[in-house]
Amino acid sequence: MSDMIAIKSTKLPAHLAGVAKVVNPFASAVKQGGFPVVSIKGKVFHIQRGDERTLITKPDSDDEPAASIEVVILSSNPNKSKVYYESGYEQGSVAKPTCYSNDGVGPAADAEDPQAKKCATCPHNQWGSRITDNGGKGKACGDSMRLAIAPAGQINDPMLLRVPAATLKVLGQYGAQLAKRGVEPKHVITKISFDYSVAHPAMTFKAVRFVDEEEMAAITETLRDESETIAQITGVSDAPASVEHVADAAPKKVAKPVVEEVEEEEEEEAPKPAPKKKAKVVEAESFDDIDDALDNLDFDD
Repeated sequence: MSDMIAIKSTKLPAHLAGVAKVVNPFASAVKQGGFPVVSIKGKVFHIQRGDERTLITKPDSDDEPAASIEVVILSSNPNKSKVYYESGYEQGSVAKPTCYSNDGVGPAADAEDPQAKKCATCPHNQWGSRITDNGGKGKACGDSMRLAIAPAGQINDPMLLRVPAATLKVLGQYGAQLAKRGVEPKHVITKISFDYSVAHPAMTFKAVRFVDEEEMAAITETLRDESETIAQITGVSDAPASVEHVADAAPKKVAKPVVEEVEEEEEEEAPKPAPKKKAKVVEAESFDDIDDALDNLDFDD
């Protein structure tokens, strides 16, 4: 145990006031390494934390999967990420990808076998380079977007959610509706659910409510104290980010809806054009004065 008797005072000396930075530079000394990943395989939410995979369940159940999770989107990689497996990805495999990119511009510095100098000219990044099981066209190098999210009740625990290609359009619409109202994703609690009208694992995003003052303070603190981890989660740091698919192991235990780590999802085929109709992107479920502050968070327009 450390001896802090010499600095028992809660006030800094005048010569240190405004100079000291309230962060723990030795935080990594007690960290286990890595970060949790939220999986959406099979339209079921799991959290992969190291070797432990946990099912996210409904609040009143020990074994019934949660149909949605409520989170804060702390940060994101502004660019699409790309992952390529030469022989295709096999379910349950923990093999590293042949090539990957976290910025969508060029292969990562530690990619095992870069396929081209630039992603734009890579043959695996061209439409039609992959034929799906049902005969559809796709790309051999899958697109996704990396989000750093945290459970609404556990904001200091950032984790990775990889949004697959089939959901990128919906995510972009959600972000546009927030931006139009001057709201950042971290300003609201986002409910993430599945789109059960399609066979592949596509997600929906809905603004439930604004974060309260206490939650905003926790968000600010987490963005400061966990900045390095968040940068690794989103893939914007120089350090290699996790790109491997997590083994499809059986869940070791079941937990109540506290967001758990997730395995990386294999890239889904880009969605085919749907019949033209007005899509309800986000619709608020809780109104705590939101109607006046943010036009009821009615994102139907």
